[in-house]
Amino acid sequence: MRFIFERPLYELSSALDGETALAQVAGEADPFDVVITDNNMPGVSGVEFIRELRERSFAGKIMVLSAHLSSDARAAYAEMDVDAMIEKPFCVHALRKPLDKLAG
Repeated sequence: MRFIFERPLYELSSALDGETALAQVAGEADPFDVVITDNNMPGVSGVEFIRELRERSFAGKIMVLSAHLSSDARAAYAEMDVDAMIEKPFCVHALRKPLDKLAG
């Protein structure tokens, strides 16, 4: 992601798992505009991660990346008003275009 989203256009934070990401979001004084998460990650699933973000009243946009989204996961994301779902593999343009639209 650091190669796709370079400064000065983007300011990027990253986490290796959902628990670390939740701690970063909670500890940030200046809220994130967009969170990009994978559906499959260590510790918690993407659905659990986003559910927790929503319970914490995260006001930013959310993008989910996944190679395989089940119909149940898609329905859960839609119910939680996820802003974009991107299928893996993707090209850089396929990721940047919706992000730029969400962040704009």
